Order: sequence, then C-alpha cells, then structure tokens
Amino acid sequence: MAGRGLLAAGLVLLAAVAPAYAADYTVGDSSGWASGVDYSTWASDKTFTV
Repeated sequence: MAGRGLLAAGLVLLAAVAPAYAADYTVGDSSGWASGVDYSTWASDKTFTV
C-alpha cells in the first residue's frame, strides 16, 4: 500500500512540474481579424493543439 502512495505522490509531483509550451498568435497577423482575410491560408503553417 505504501508503494502505491509513493507512486501516486510521484505522479502528482511530475504533473506539477511538467513544462507548458505556449504560443500567442494574433489572428490574421498584420491583417488582424477582418472580413475578406483567408484564415485557412494564414493557419496553414501553424499547429494548434488544445
């Protein structure tokens, strides 16, 4: 039983210190959020993960 508790504590610790990777995007870059902008082309070279 103590082994399971130690394992659980270790997993919680690993989850707490896991690095976060983030990027901020301005939608449409210099064109901004506007009608007439091809957002599919803008997003084609970017990877989005949720």
